[in-house]
Amino acid sequence: MARLESLHKGSPLATNVALLLFGLIAVEFCRTGVNEFHHFVFGFSESVFAQIAVYLGAVSLIERCPTNKWTLHIILAVALIARLFCVLAPPFLSTDIYRYVWDGKVQAAGINPFRYIPADSHLAFLRDGSIYPNINRADYAHTIYPPGAQLLFFAITRISATVPFLKLALVGLEAVTCLVLLRIFKLLNLKPERVVIYAWHPLCFWEIASSGHIDGAALTFLTLAIYARLKNYSAATGVWVGAATLIKLYPAALLPAFFQRSKWSMPAIFAASVAIGYACYSSVGNAVFGYLPGYAREEGIESGNRFFLLTLADHGLHTAASPTVYVASCVVIMAAICIWALRRGSQPCAFIFSALLIATMLNVFYSPHYPWYFLWLVPYLAIVPWRPAFYLATVATYLFATNLGAPGEPMYHLNVLLYSGFAFMLGYEVCARVARGSRLIADRPAALESPALIGTTANARNV
Repeated sequence: MARLESLHKGSPLATNVALLLFGLIAVEFCRTGVNEFHHFVFGFSESVFAQIAVYLGAVSLIERCPTNKWTLHIILAVALIARLFCVLAPPFLSTDIYRYVWDGKVQAAGINPFRYIPADSHLAFLRDGSIYPNINRADYAHTIYPPGAQLLFFAITRISATVPFLKLALVGLEAVTCLVLLRIFKLLNLKPERVVIYAWHPLCFWEIASSGHIDGAALTFLTLAIYARLKNYSAATGVWVGAATLIKLYPAALLPAFFQRSKWSMPAIFAASVAIGYACYSSVGNAVFGYLPGYAREEGIESGNRFFLLTLADHGLHTAASPTVYVASCVVIMAAICIWALRRGSQPCAFIFSALLIATMLNVFYSPHYPWYFLWLVPYLAIVPWRPAFYLATVATYLFATNLGAPGEPMYHLNVLLYSGFAFMLGYEVCARVARGSRLIADRPAALESPALIGTTANARNV
């Protein structure tokens, strides 16, 4: 009777029971999702939609209901089990991971991975029946992955040059991400159970554990950079941002958010880290940048075809807008945001929202054609659950699982749904703040702007 009464009143026990049920559903849709892409009993998009519904329920539960020490154990156990189902199944949403394993094998043979395309006869002795046949762009593209990613490929494949093991290694790095997030929450006096925002996000299930995208490693280093910045470790911050940049390049845009006035050691160490990383593979000269120029042409970056806002202007104005003007406009806006971030750099914790805003707007202007480009928003959202960015990362997870994810006209309609919703959320956020006479960032602990939290954080850095 006592247990029934506690369930009725909303005790931690009730929270844990509900969370466990949510977790079992999330795990089940991971177990079936790896097969539904081909069998369509539920349909893969329906599996993802159900997971998002469960995810939102779990996040709401954690934010609103009492918890105890077992709640965090449930969150982490479900996150691991769900990922293991994805790790053990063959990747089906992307074939990028086969290039990762291949690049690791090439380096193990003592060859610079930027030197030859996979189909080159010099690498014929490395071809096998499981990795080489699945490499995309094997007959014309050099590797595009930067030196930091290459070092990881080499290190991981020296243990086991297989797709499942590489995915397992990335899940291991995700475990580090979760542990660092928990340390960050402790510094900021936030509930440790908030890690559910990252650990249960379906985008992490499918794009890291299932597809094995190297972005998962970049998230680990970005999270370490947040922790180092909170602890006022300038040198470590520069190293971690540099490491993230050497894996996926785009984290370099976050440098203004992490910069502290008069502390030039951080950007200097960042620059040195990136330079050393590229120097390790510089024997091929300019080819160290790999397929990056070709990728820019292939993805419509040079022509402007891949930019949704530019395409929207073409549809609305019925005239071809200049890609150069669009890119220049985006650069000006991003520069203004970066200057704003630099001016806020001396405020405790403000850099976290600044980094999230830079990452979010970069995604809006770039309008990625692949869901894993939204991954870098998720760790920041666990700390600052800013609604417009949360919408962007979560809705993109579902939309790219549908037929709208196909190139061409379907992708245009996907972007209309995605970015119009983002614009609505952003407009609502701004109007709500103006109506209350407050700033864009809510003055609540979740947004890291309350005076009490700022004081606590400042003290925590000195521990």
